[in-house]
Amino acid sequence: MIIGLTGKTCAGKDTLASLLPPDRFFVIDVDALGHEALAENKERIREAFGDSVMNEDGSVDRKALGPLVFSDKAKLGTLNSITHPWMVEKTMEMAREAEKNGKIAVINAALLESMGFVKSCDTVILVTAPYSVRERRAYERNGLGSDEFRKRAEAQKDIGLSLFSSGRPLITIINDGDIDSLSRQVTFLCDTI
Repeated sequence: MIIGLTGKTCAGKDTLASLLPPDRFFVIDVDALGHEALAENKERIREAFGDSVMNEDGSVDRKALGPLVFSDKAKLGTLNSITHPWMVEKTMEMAREAEKNGKIAVINAALLESMGFVKSCDTVILVTAPYSVRERRAYERNGLGSDEFRKRAEAQKDIGLSLFSSGRPLITIINDGDIDSLSRQVTFLCDTI
């Protein structure tokens, strides 16, 4: 079984993932694979963006690459066309391996929809929280101000929209309380699955 797990920034999908019992679930952190994808595709990234996004040791300078691609949709599209196929292939390899080992694979990805993972999922979990709660968490966790959080939230406005018409079973978790409230929902979720 493969479960997709998604949600907007600071909704709590990573916290939910951390509460899943590791003896039954194998969580694949697609965001973390993004860092590996940069290393695996560094020469293609150099070709696309030049030496200015490379460190002296030949690795990708994420601090230089980030502002470049996040200020230009075309450049972000170029980066995604380089890294996303590698990330999808690696994720699906890990999911198949988890299933072989008798575990439920959980694909934890904010971009679950746009990366095309939904079609491979048996069920999708959407973690939501009100804007004000997510904004407060972003400030407490990362020190993000209102303007910076608004920009991130705006960039993620499409997350979750197509899930309702995807044809996949959808479970919505509302994470507007504390960790105990989320933990109770996860326990119920695990019992249901």
